[in-house]
Amino acid sequence: MGAAPRFSVVMPVYNVGAYLDESVGSVLAQTCSDYEVVLVDDGSTDGSGERCDAYAAAHDNFTVVHQENRGLLLARRAGLAAATGDYVVTLDSDDALRPDALSVILAQIEAHDPDIVTFDFSRSPGFATFGPSRLGIAPGYYGADDYGLLRAEVCGGRHNNLWSKCYRRTLADVDADYTALRGLTHAEDLLQLLPIVDAGRTFSYVGEALYYYRPNPASSTGSYKPRQLDDLSAALDALLGYAASWGDEFLLAARVGALLQVNYLLHMLVSSRPEENTLREQVMRIRGYVVEASLLGPWVGDLRPDRRLEIRALERGDWRRVVRLVRAFEALKRVRDALARG
Repeated sequence: MGAAPRFSVVMPVYNVGAYLDESVGSVLAQTCSDYEVVLVDDGSTDGSGERCDAYAAAHDNFTVVHQENRGLLLARRAGLAAATGDYVVTLDSDDALRPDALSVILAQIEAHDPDIVTFDFSRSPGFATFGPSRLGIAPGYYGADDYGLLRAEVCGGRHNNLWSKCYRRTLADVDADYTALRGLTHAEDLLQLLPIVDAGRTFSYVGEALYYYRPNPASSTGSYKPRQLDDLSAALDALLGYAASWGDEFLLAARVGALLQVNYLLHMLVSSRPEENTLREQVMRIRGYVVEASLLGPWVGDLRPDRRLEIRALERGDWRRVVRLVRAFEALKRVRDALARG
């Protein structure tokens, strides 16, 4: 047996025939060749599974795992279990890597040997960087004394996606049993990121967009489903637990970050335009979780003014005001975006 590859690129695949060739092609185009690709066919019905087999037949460094449809969380877990590389990179099968992404990450590994390399992402196929993709710290290497900066970013609700990270495979909780969470989709990447960030001690931040995240209205987060609150609450409960173990300052940041996630869910709910009874019921369900999880407190004042108003209305149980505020701020955002486009 040869030496383990430097990178394992783990790709969950489910009915992405329109984008799979482009996504896999972005890996094949990498300027660094020291990688393996683990494709996890999560019960695809559109021929994506057969195409995965064709990739593996054509490339010795490709492996395919076929399983019945178990959801994105368990597809990622299956890919991680099959990975053999020193470091893991996650690539969703409708997204793409910049051609030099692995080379840029490798340069950080060879220079600093970090546990985690985090990087910006883009919503443009040209890899233009946009503000929300950036960490709130300067690019560079951060040793053990400054590792809390990464934990603070995660607690604050920033960069909680798994696919903007490359991490040492030994950090992952590979043997943990996630089967009870089968079907969990919303915030599944945060749930899996937390034990990795907990186990790490050093990181590098590359202030460049190495990953293309394709906006997809049909994705699992494109419209509200009642199950999403259950998914989010599982992830946020885990976030609050880890943050409490890291210290009071992290717990405070996590409560603010959790409210940002709740706010995002409210916007998704209202934008989905359910009928009125469903809208009221789901807003009050979200409020019930916020109260039960002790997310309300003085830290609400740390939220941006629009979000603060929405959360205060939610705190009072005024579901109609929540809806009016969300719709008003969404309309303002559309006007602002139109003006920005000229």
